[in-house]
Amino acid sequence: MTVPERYRVPIVALVALVLVVAVGGAILLVGGGAPASSSSPSASAVPSPIDPGATPESAVRAFFAAFAGARKTDEPTTVLPFVTSTNSSAYLSAAGFLNGEKAVNKASVTTVLQLTDLQVAQSGTSASVSFDYIEGGYDINPTTGQALETPMVLPPAKVIAIVKEVDGRWLVDSYQSQ
Repeated sequence: MTVPERYRVPIVALVALVLVVAVGGAILLVGGGAPASSSSPSASAVPSPIDPGATPESAVRAFFAAFAGARKTDEPTTVLPFVTSTNSSAYLSAAGFLNGEKAVNKASVTTVLQLTDLQVAQSGTSASVSFDYIEGGYDINPTTGQALETPMVLPPAKVIAIVKEVDGRWLVDSYQSQ
C-alpha cells in the first residue's frame, strides 16, 4: 500500500500515539509496573486477595500491603487480620509507628511498595521470610489530605519476617530490618 507523502507524518504520529496509549494502559492493568507474585524470588506490590494467609510469602505480602494502606489513616487495626495477635511484635511495631504519626498530625500515602528477592525458610508451623523492601511515598495532613512533602523512594532495606501458622493460616508474628 502506498501512502501519499502528505499523510505519512500524521499517520506515523497517530501510530506512535496509539502505541504510547497501549503501553500506558498495559502498565496500569498490570498494577503500575509492579511485577506479579510467583513462587520464585520476585517483586510485588499487593498479595492475592483470594487467600493472603495461604503461604508464608502471601502472609508477608498481605501484612506489608495492609500496613502501607493503614498509613493513610494511621489506623493500626488494619493489620490485625495479618498478625498472630495484638501482642505480637509485628502488630506492636506497626501500631507504634502509626500512633506516632497520628500524634504529630501526620499520615502518609504509599506510592511504591516492593518486596523483592523473597526467600522462605520453613520449619513446621514457623517460617522465616527474608526480602528486600522498597518503599516510597509522601506525608500528608490527615485532616485535609494535603501533601506535606514531595514524593520520595527510600533505599532498599533487608527485612526478615517471622511467620507462624495459626489455625491453618500463615500470619506475621514479627519483623525486623537488617
